[in-house]
Amino acid sequence: MNKNIQDIYNSLQEIAWHFGNHGINGECCGDLSLVEFMALKKVYENKNLSIQEIGNTFNFTKSGATRIIDRLENRGYVIRERSAADGRVCCVNLTTKGKEVVSEIMQEITFNLHDILKDLEPEMIDKIKDVLIILRESIQKHEIVKSKE
Repeated sequence: MNKNIQDIYNSLQEIAWHFGNHGINGECCGDLSLVEFMALKKVYENKNLSIQEIGNTFNFTKSGATRIIDRLENRGYVIRERSAADGRVCCVNLTTKGKEVVSEIMQEITFNLHDILKDLEPEMIDKIKDVLIILRESIQKHEIVKSKE
């Protein structure tokens, strides 16, 4: 196997550690686990998501997604509402408290990342962004292909 692939894997693992539950400066997302934050952020970006859609986004079962939404609802970050289009579907939306916590966490993470990258040339930051987008899209395409097999 290509040595570069192993180096990419090792780098991704370390980056995931720093942006995961461990987080920058020892924390990720306030009182949220990484998966809870990711679900909350997904709801922040898309109004009226069903629990099924949230589960599909992260390749969770509906019951797994329900448990995550239960925890977020118990903390007052989301509410469940019936879909206006289909009353059988339960949609998840953010509360004011949920919007505030997502905004604060994203601002803090963005500030920390800016601080980490501040000494790099703008062109290098553009290259990092482009490479990460290519990697993310390749992973997403691969997951789609695997899910159809």
